[in-house]
Amino acid sequence: ARPRPTAPDLRGATVRPVGVDVPAPGRGLLAPAGLDLTLRPGRVVALTGANGAGKSTAVAVLLGLVAPTRGQVLVSTGEEVVDLADVDRSSWWRQIAWVPQRAALEPSTLLAAVTGGRAVEPDAVAAAARLTGLADVVARRPGRWLSRLGHGGAGLSLGERQRVVLTRALLGDEPLVVLDEPTAHLDTDAEAVVLDAVARLRAEGRTVLLVAHRPALLAIADDVVEVRCAPAHDGLRATVRDVVA
Repeated sequence: ARPRPTAPDLRGATVRPVGVDVPAPGRGLLAPAGLDLTLRPGRVVALTGANGAGKSTAVAVLLGLVAPTRGQVLVSTGEEVVDLADVDRSSWWRQIAWVPQRAALEPSTLLAAVTGGRAVEPDAVAAAARLTGLADVVARRPGRWLSRLGHGGAGLSLGERQRVVLTRALLGDEPLVVLDEPTAHLDTDAEAVVLDAVARLRAEGRTVLLVAHRPALLAIADDVVEVRCAPAHDGLRATVRDVVA
C-alpha cells in the first residue's frame, strides 16, 4: 500500500469537521449528529452540549481516533484541502497536545512527565508549573521534581494528573491543544488555572479546542459550538455561535 501523505502544518491550517455523524453504541442515537465546526489557527473554540451529546466523541473524531459514519474532517491550508482520513496519523498526532478528562501517565519522574523527555529550561518548567498550580503539588513531595510516578500516574490524584498534563501542554510546541473537560477534576477555585492556561496558549498563537460547561470557560472562547445528538435516522445540524467577530 502507498504511504499516506504527511498531515498539513496545523500552524496555518483550518480544520473543519463537516456533517459528522457517529452512532452511540446501544443508544439508537447519533452522538454527535450533523456536527459542523471551524477551527481556525490561533483561535479558541469551545464545545458545549448536554451530557451524552457526543462532545468527547467529537474530540476523538478530530484526533483521528474515531471515524465518522457520515461526514468528514477537512484540513485546509489555503493551497490544498485534504481529508483527515487520508493523511498519516503519526504526523497528525505530533502536532496535537491532548489533555483528556482522565490523564494516564507513564511511570517516570514528575519532571519527565511534564517535559516528555525534551530538554526544557528549568525557568520555563517552573513558570508553567506556577501557572497550572503544579508547583504546589511538587513542593509537597519529598523528591520534588524527581519524585517517581507509578503506572498511570499512581501517587497523584486525578486533579493533580490533570495539572501535570496541562503543564506539559504549556511546555510543548504543538500548534493545536485539545482540552476535554479541563476542570472536571479540579475544584471551582482552580477554574482560574485553566483560564490562565488557555489565555497563555492563545497569546502564543496556538489553537485551542476545549470541551466545557462552565460559563467562564465558554466566555473565554472565540467560538462556541453546541454539540447535539439525534435519533439515528435523523441527523440534526450542530450550531455555531461566534461570540467574537
